Amino acid sequence: MKIQNRNRAMLMAVVGGYVIYLAYEIMRDELAGKSSMAMWVCILCTILLGSSGIAVLILAWKIYRTKDSETEEEPPQDPNALK
Repeated sequence: MKIQNRNRAMLMAVVGGYVIYLAYEIMRDELAGKSSMAMWVCILCTILLGSSGIAVLILAWKIYRTKDSETEEEPPQDPNALK
């Protein structure tokens, strides 16, 4: 279970980083004059995407740092239950 949580956390970190990168690209294009969106829309998108990306990164960090005892474990199966 620990390896699955670490893999999940790494994937979430990549996704969070990509969302932050998208926010950066939107604002960079607006400041360079390449964007066709209004300035307030770019600012709003940057704030929403940036904060969402940071939240995903924080969640990924928390998942990565969970201990083995805190992860979900499968309950032991009763061998007599299937008979």
